Parts: sequence; structure tokens; C-alpha cells
Amino acid sequence: MSPLASPAPYARRMPRPPRAFFEGIYHLASHASDTRYLFANDADRATFLGRLGLISQRFELRLVAYTLMGNHYHLVLMTPDARVSNALQQLHTWYSRWHNLTCGRKAHLFRAHFLAREITSDVDLLTVCRYLAYNPVVAGLATDPFAWRWSSAAASAGLQEPALPLDASPLRAALGDSNDWSDRYRAFIVDGQDGKRRRS
Repeated sequence: MSPLASPAPYARRMPRPPRAFFEGIYHLASHASDTRYLFANDADRATFLGRLGLISQRFELRLVAYTLMGNHYHLVLMTPDARVSNALQQLHTWYSRWHNLTCGRKAHLFRAHFLAREITSDVDLLTVCRYLAYNPVVAGLATDPFAWRWSSAAASAGLQEPALPLDASPLRAALGDSNDWSDRYRAFIVDGQDGKRRRS
């Protein structure tokens, strides 16, 4: 597949958040509540990303991947228990107050329910991360999955330093736990193929 081509659709529909999170890796996403943008510009994205780093550290969550778009964002993170719900509540509340103060607004910024789905295998993890990497390409925000500044894809591929701490261990394990895992991750993002994954 060409680096400019869109990958196969990530067809799994993510339900509302489970009533209780358990230890595991989750794909999380949240959208703006109406026609507003969560991130009107790069300054908004930088502010959100900085707060995400603080919240992740405070709640001891391990961030694996992320993509910040215009009216939504995606995260892949590891949580030891249900604390992720409180973490996202704090993140959304703080950012909503900051955003509304900056823009002179009062309406709710985020939808009431964020989306969540547990990731259940290595293939699942890689597929989700590839979906996140191509989101900006499909939206016309970037020319290739490693060109979008507000995504972790380039950092995971070893092309730049991460903007905030990432836990590479799940991706490394999914790609055979080898020293060249970032090269193989990059190849998987580009063409969707990796013959050395440990399990399905």
C-alpha cells in the first residue's frame, strides 16, 4: 500500500464506556459536543497534550499512542484499574474550562460519553494504532501518517522524539520484542504487513 493511501477501515464500533474498567489496554476517543472544534489551532493541541501528560502521570496511566484531530482525539493507554474514568473526567473538565475561558464560551465542550473499547490482542493493538496514524491523512491534515505533528506515530516509528512519555512495551511485544521493533512498526503502518507478530 502506498503511504498516501488510506488503510482498510477500522470497522469495530466502540460502545459507550464500560461501567467499570479493569486492568488492560484501551482505545479511547472523545468528540466535541456540537459543531465546535476541540482544537481550533496548534496552541489548543499543545495545551491539551501538556495536560494529558500531567494527568497520565498523576493517575499512573501508561500512554501507548495518541492522535489529536480537530473535533476529536484518540488515545491508546494502559490502566491498572477503573481510575481512567476519573482521569478523563479531570482532563475534560480542566480543558473545557480553559477552552471556554479562552474562547468566551460557556457551553459543554465534550460529548457526555467518551468512547472506549478494550484491546484484546497484538493484532488488535497494531490495527488500532494504524487507524490512529492514518486519521490525519484521511482528514486531509497530513500527507502521510508520520507527518502529523499531533500524533505519536512518528515517535513510535523512531523518526522523532516523543512529545510526552510513551510506553513502548505493548507495541514492542506485539512486534516480536526485537530491537528493530520501531522499524517494523513503521513498515506495518505503511503497508499493514508484519509476518513476525507473536500471536493473533
